[in-house]
Amino acid sequence: MTDSAAVRELAGKYEKDMIEFLRELIRIPSESSGEGPVIERIKAELEKMDAYDEIRIDKMGNLLARYGNGPRLIAIDAHVDTVGIGDPAEWAHDPYEGKVEDGFIYGRGAGDQEGAVPSMVYAGRIMK
Repeated sequence: MTDSAAVRELAGKYEKDMIEFLRELIRIPSESSGEGPVIERIKAELEKMDAYDEIRIDKMGNLLARYGNGPRLIAIDAHVDTVGIGDPAEWAHDPYEGKVEDGFIYGRGAGDQEGAVPSMVYAGRIMK
């Protein structure tokens, strides 16, 4: 699919799924060296859509997914570890809720960098 309007239309079709997926990621604490559960959740989402040719977790705990076998490779990279939440009273919203309000999703990792993961994961579904 090369038509950008068609890609936008398909992305819109999966918008609710991507929002809920991000909210689920936010709900999983993933402080540095403890991001295994969020990696497993991402892997489950990749497997569910049956669009990727290879999905694996390497010995370092990195999740790798491959779509296609062409002569060129596009690498999409993100980290999913977060820093701690500090004093929970300092948060306007529960850092592990993934609250949606006025078009924004609030929570630990929502902006850096778990927020990018749903679009990366769903790119394979959109392009299939």
